[in-house]
Amino acid sequence: MPKLISREEALAQIRAERGGEPCLMCGIAARRIGAVHALYEDDDFLVFLPRYVRRWGQVCVMPYAHVRSFGEMSAASFGAMSSLGHRVAMTLERAQRPKRVYLASTGSSAGELVNSSEHMHLHAIPLYMPDDKPSDIFSWRAGVWVGADEEWADLLASYRAAWAEAT
Repeated sequence: MPKLISREEALAQIRAERGGEPCLMCGIAARRIGAVHALYEDDDFLVFLPRYVRRWGQVCVMPYAHVRSFGEMSAASFGAMSSLGHRVAMTLERAQRPKRVYLASTGSSAGELVNSSEHMHLHAIPLYMPDDKPSDIFSWRAGVWVGADEEWADLLASYRAAWAEAT
């Protein structure tokens, strides 16, 4: 069963894993920060399961190119990222049966932070409770979920099966 850990514990673990990596997302893409549970990747994008999540089953889509704003991203590249986000949302709906899926381009406007990055990325977050609110989903105040290797492997296997159907 995934485990809920405090925001402070998660931040300490990320600091230790990240070391001096200047960009969190670039470090993840290069496999220099922790295990990467990749659902899909091509020459331009990585779709993966973040290891610290507000809702179990969350997925992240990010370009390999280090872009920090919509203005640095071509319309074609943003369209490709959005298309992957749509496919991820359909995958979550098939595999997890949430009440809803949030798609959000979050990231940091305050520079690189321990748990966020300026690097453009898109989160797909499954919502299971009818009273889930954005203020709860996008904050780590109540802690974050982490999983053991076998839990990530099981989740990834269910997503891969649903991904194949979500075309």
